Amino acid sequence: MVQNRVSPCPLRVRKAKETDRNNVALCIAEGFEKDFSILCKDNQKVADAIKTGLNMERFYVADIKGDIVGVLAISDCNGRAARAEKASLKRHLGFFKGIIGTFVLKEEFEKQLEYPITTGYIEFVAVRKKYRKQGIATAMLQESMLLTDYQDFVLDVTDININAIKCYTSIGFEEFKRIPEKHGKQKGFNEKIFMRYYRK
Repeated sequence: MVQNRVSPCPLRVRKAKETDRNNVALCIAEGFEKDFSILCKDNQKVADAIKTGLNMERFYVADIKGDIVGVLAISDCNGRAARAEKASLKRHLGFFKGIIGTFVLKEEFEKQLEYPITTGYIEFVAVRKKYRKQGIATAMLQESMLLTDYQDFVLDVTDININAIKCYTSIGFEEFKRIPEKHGKQKGFNEKIFMRYYRK
């Protein structure tokens, strides 16, 4: 068990359970609200729209006294952490936004990973707003990686997400490539930075 750096509350990082589904979805909706805002600005609606597509076996949660305060997923070449469920997206976001959401999220959520089975792909790193800047993302990454058998880990981050880049670098992730974003103006960033961590 690790201690939250600011709060004296015990922070426990564990595998997600099926009963965590709603809270995991809400944490993702809140953590990526800028990305989802094109489709919907209501975090609860976004959470309801994406929750059926989450593969809970891929998720880890940061838990403080039963509250889910952070989440992340570790995928690999055998499967990703989420699917874009068209019916759910249409039901909660409306017909047109549901169709657009399915198209956009399918590419983001379901793209086949080209890394070997020994590589874990970290995605959906999110911390609830009121718990940010307390070291939770760092602890969650370190602890969840220890719970797996992967030899190395890869993640990507946008070039404007300076806080996340600092967090990943402090753990030992190193940049290995950058990919320019085709729709950078609309998305608000220029490049995706890919970073790798080798288990010691």
